[in-house]
Amino acid sequence: MSKQLLSSLTIATMADESGYGLIEDGAIVVDGSQIVWVGHIVDLPADYQALPTKSFDGRLITPGLIDCHTHIVYGGSRAKEF
Repeated sequence: MSKQLLSSLTIATMADESGYGLIEDGAIVVDGSQIVWVGHIVDLPADYQALPTKSFDGRLITPGLIDCHTHIVYGGSRAKEF
């Protein structure tokens, strides 16, 4: 897969201590399975402006968020697995 621009996003960056670091009207550039750029669409570097684009109509996205949890079926601590 080559580079692609994901646009019209609300992005939770978790960079803000008072909230979720939300970026309204954000964009993400992916190269295969890697995120190579995240930010406001108006700040998109010129190198990425001609990329194939997929619009997400303002949907919330949480790039890089890892949901570290367990299920009751395992019982006990699984802390050594992290």
